[in-house]
Amino acid sequence: AFELGCGHGLPACLLLRESVRRHTNSVVVFSDFNDFVLRDVTIPNALLNVCGLYQQQGNDSVVDSASQALLKQSIYAGGDWMGLSHKLSNDEVVLPATERPVDEQFDVLLASETTYTTESCQDTAYLMLKHLKVDIGVGLVATKRFYFGVGGGADAFSQAADKVSESSQSHGLRLVVRTIQSYDTGNANIRDLLEVRLVK
Repeated sequence: AFELGCGHGLPACLLLRESVRRHTNSVVVFSDFNDFVLRDVTIPNALLNVCGLYQQQGNDSVVDSASQALLKQSIYAGGDWMGLSHKLSNDEVVLPATERPVDEQFDVLLASETTYTTESCQDTAYLMLKHLKVDIGVGLVATKRFYFGVGGGADAFSQAADKVSESSQSHGLRLVVRTIQSYDTGNANIRDLLEVRLVK
């Protein structure tokens, strides 16, 4: 799994916790532009989530076990998404505990509030095109319907997905975007949950 702009990283924390609980070898990549967010918020959150799992299981060395799980199954990558994409594509992102490169294609790619400008919509769509597994991968994008004054939102992301699918970078693949849930309280901007699939 790969979470873009993770912040607290709660969705990816759930996936990491489940991976540890089920004893899978799945890797979770937490990505945020700001290194200090990863250091001060994301990593402590992931550690707490995995520690909680080990506490429930009655493990005596909770912190040691959780720390080992984080080293074996998670990566925290700060900085520009396009730089991270390049590193993933060139096997430059490795798990600390095993030194093995992380696969550049993911079953799950999560993004929340990453489509706030037309440029960020294009970047998010490009990352989905480049890093979702064909036909089986699922991208989930949580976004506002509109970001007033900056041009992003659900429609802008769908347009960016169409545009990147028509580009030479798509290699005959295309992104299919559909709204799977809308949240309208009647007194705020509508929020949409978009499903993204990469198909032949």
